[in-house]
Amino acid sequence: MKISFLINNIYGIGGTNRTVINLAEALSVHHEVEIVSVFRRANATKFEISPRITVRALVDLRPGSADRSAQGADEPSEVVPRQEEFYAQYSRFTDERIIRELRRTGADVVVGTRPSLNLFVAAHTRETALRVAQEHMTHLAIPPAVRAEMARVYPRLDAITTVTEADARSFTENTPIPGIPVVGIPNSVPRPAVQPSDCTRKIVVSAGRMHHVKRYDLLIRAFGSLAEEFPDWQLRIYGDGGEAAKLRALVTELGLAGRALLMGGFSPIESEWAKGSIAAVTSSAESFGMTLVEAMRCGLPVVATDCPVGPREILRHGEDGFLVPNGEVEGIALGLRRLMADEILRRDMGEAALRNAARYDPAAVADRYLNLFEDAARRRAAAVRGYRAPAGARRAVAQATVPPTAIGGATVDVTTDGAGWLRFSAEGPGEGRHRWQFVLRHKSSDGKRRPDLPVRTSRTHLDNGGTRYTAALGPSALDELGDGRWQVTMLTAKSKPVHMKAGIRDTRALIDARADLVGRPPAGPVAWNLPYAHSNGRLMLRTVVRDDHAECTGVDIEGGAITVRGVLCGGRRIEPGALFVVSRRGRHGRNLTVPVQALGRQGFRAEVPVRRVVDERLERWEDWDWWLQPDPSDRRKIRVCHLLEDFPDVKGAFAYPALALVGDAASPYAVIHPVRPVWVRPYCSASGAMAMNVVDR
Repeated sequence: MKISFLINNIYGIGGTNRTVINLAEALSVHHEVEIVSVFRRANATKFEISPRITVRALVDLRPGSADRSAQGADEPSEVVPRQEEFYAQYSRFTDERIIRELRRTGADVVVGTRPSLNLFVAAHTRETALRVAQEHMTHLAIPPAVRAEMARVYPRLDAITTVTEADARSFTENTPIPGIPVVGIPNSVPRPAVQPSDCTRKIVVSAGRMHHVKRYDLLIRAFGSLAEEFPDWQLRIYGDGGEAAKLRALVTELGLAGRALLMGGFSPIESEWAKGSIAAVTSSAESFGMTLVEAMRCGLPVVATDCPVGPREILRHGEDGFLVPNGEVEGIALGLRRLMADEILRRDMGEAALRNAARYDPAAVADRYLNLFEDAARRRAAAVRGYRAPAGARRAVAQATVPPTAIGGATVDVTTDGAGWLRFSAEGPGEGRHRWQFVLRHKSSDGKRRPDLPVRTSRTHLDNGGTRYTAALGPSALDELGDGRWQVTMLTAKSKPVHMKAGIRDTRALIDARADLVGRPPAGPVAWNLPYAHSNGRLMLRTVVRDDHAECTGVDIEGGAITVRGVLCGGRRIEPGALFVVSRRGRHGRNLTVPVQALGRQGFRAEVPVRRVVDERLERWEDWDWWLQPDPSDRRKIRVCHLLEDFPDVKGAFAYPALALVGDAASPYAVIHPVRPVWVRPYCSASGAMAMNVVDR
């Protein structure tokens, strides 16, 4: 059987893309599958797709493409209703391309994936192909004018699917299509490649786009109401979007800087779910709830709002999570509190979540679709003389994944442990004469590039014709790597290095390693090795090797003061009279010092001299770096940093509020000393060094 999925833009990121790819991968084990994207705006897909699935586009909108200025591209679509969400993307030109594709398709089954495309599938797919409409949106969220057009055109379909049973009922009640079955089939979520969470780390995780419908504001307020009772817990929210600035302001307003972290986008996300012990889904509306299932498949109990459809069909209240009232901070807080206060309950519910979420495995969901196609074929054969049902399954592919045809298409997964080891794994094409090897290449920031570091690589030949490459990098290698950034590449004796794509980065062990370091600062050198994805998706390492290191463990801003806390690692000790130093950057360098309060053996605390900094101001915008001078008789300083985390973007996650101050005295040196406040804001630089910005705005 040949199955063709018609999708708006498979080259972007979105829940529909992800679930279509999951289903296509499962179906392609036994059937011929293609994904036809109406639009192409990028050179490659954001989500990995195995080579056994054909991916092609109908309209190329990349820079320089002739399709961008084709005849009819500036004329409105005659098929897509004006009220449809993506109406502006379509034109008479795109109409012609889609219709030509559907009339010529060689597929036995054509599956549309949103209302606009389902209208094309229903009206223009060749007669001998089965026509199926997937509806990923909540039905009543579709504009009435679009639903009216669906009622007119959809009778030519063979089947309609929704992602929940509740929405299937809603569809049948509000837009009845006589004779066409509407079936609820959930989205699929593959089994994660990471080990499930053990529910011991005190982290609440949420993920999704930063949109008001996700109601992260309620989650932040609920967590804030528990922050004092559970001071060692942290909230991490992953995702990008337009609501980020408002949410960051709310974190500041509630005094949760350093406790509620906005982590930005992250892919693949399963490693981050597995770091948590509780998942939170607080949406006011969900068409399904992909993130909810993703969290459950990583062994997390879930606190989810009982919005109209989705969560109530996924969660089993009291067994693998809690359904709480929609839109209520108090209910969310109550659900979180029950799990935060009871580790045994978290573990039991996490194990139940892991078991119950197996029903969303792609293979199980693919079987339901095959049954749907077979039922549609039987009904078509009974109604249309001469119709021939599609052929059955082909011979199964040896494994569920097919190796890439080139090493550049492979992704590298990496796992850390608390002892400083990194373990790499990648599946690539079958080896010919050349043997690929992991090699680390230094990315110099000062022009002094270190030699390449080959990593001993093991190779295992796979039944699917590919090769699995594995390598381990021990803590002793950090002596050669030093302090810097490294590209993870692969090469052969006769090839140029290929900078590898980042896959899963399972760095949860670094959470425990940081806790150990902060609790018992080492008396010797500090070493840290963090794998991360560059903005271009390539795998990098951030290595830290320092004889002495001052790690920031907290910044408190209240009562007109800024207080910094940290620990000193290495051979030096915090002596009586130790100093905290702030140092102005630039040609007008200036150091200001305050005494340090020792906390235990190697901890320290200091109140930043913010008013003196304001009075000493020479420019309207200044940056002052933070240093520790452990011994007042030894002028050597150590930069205070916030480096040793399990994720790379400390600067973005730990965004501190600005403190408004008026100086204690008029400064004779300042260019302008305004009556209005000067704003002082601590921050962590991209390199991990702590500083503060002083600005008159």
